[in-house]
Amino acid sequence: MDNLSHLIRTLAPSGTVNLHCLLAGIWVAPHPEAPPGHVPYHVILDGKLRLRTGHGTQIFEAGDVLVFPHGTSHTLESVVLGENDAAPDYEGEQHFNGAVTQVVIRGEGAALDMLCGKFIMGETGSSLLRSLPDVLHIRASERTPLFALIEIMRSESADPKPGSAALIDELSSALFTLLMRRLMAEKHLTGTVLALLADARMSRAVEAVLLDPAQPWTVGTMAERAHVSRATFARRFAQLGGLSPLEWVTSVRMELAARLLVREGLAANQVAERCGYASEAAFGRVFKKHYRSGPGTYRRDMLKQTSENLSRV
Repeated sequence: MDNLSHLIRTLAPSGTVNLHCLLAGIWVAPHPEAPPGHVPYHVILDGKLRLRTGHGTQIFEAGDVLVFPHGTSHTLESVVLGENDAAPDYEGEQHFNGAVTQVVIRGEGAALDMLCGKFIMGETGSSLLRSLPDVLHIRASERTPLFALIEIMRSESADPKPGSAALIDELSSALFTLLMRRLMAEKHLTGTVLALLADARMSRAVEAVLLDPAQPWTVGTMAERAHVSRATFARRFAQLGGLSPLEWVTSVRMELAARLLVREGLAANQVAERCGYASEAAFGRVFKKHYRSGPGTYRRDMLKQTSENLSRV
């Protein structure tokens, strides 16, 4: 199996398209932080939009795909909205056409035609996406598989037929694979854990840790899985992944811990054992250093945040 296929199997993404938007005139669409494991994306079919994040603003146009690996909050808005204009207080006309929910805002000028969806990662997805930037921009050039797939998604969303809803979700999952292929081809994964999975030797160690993070992993045991020397492994891992092997193992364990605390409701001592820590106290120290709060406080805060986010969807 090739490295990208390994990567997709490990991430285990599923995709959905939530909205097909036709937005004209002045409009603003705020997007709050997404729940853990949810990766929002926007596909611009026609027209232009302005993206506003904590890092500033940028204009994007037809053929651009925007992906938010960490679910970062962001705002999409009309390019005719002035910097000092007040945001309009309306959501437009919405109706479900049998496949997706269509949102229409009428106004002067050319309308923005856009698909909005999300990828939902498997159990280890957030850890593997951790080092990616807040926003990924991929250009879907004509006469490429990515462009062709987007055109089919556009057709099935605008003029649904029997099976369109299921087909759109399957195409959305395939969209993730094509986006990752483009990123790998353009070498945008350097300095991320995804780059490790794209490396034949490093991927063996990464997959072994993901399968059993509670094992007492050392640089030496990970190097054995990669069939390279300890020094070569440590150097190559840091070069590709942007962090040391043991730092990454800790991040994987902490993500597992957060999931067990919040999603499965396990007690801290049970989580400590499942994550490979000899005592609850040792686990608590590492957890607090990683998340800046103890396990109990983290669980309460995340459950509250997830509830608030879902109430806005």
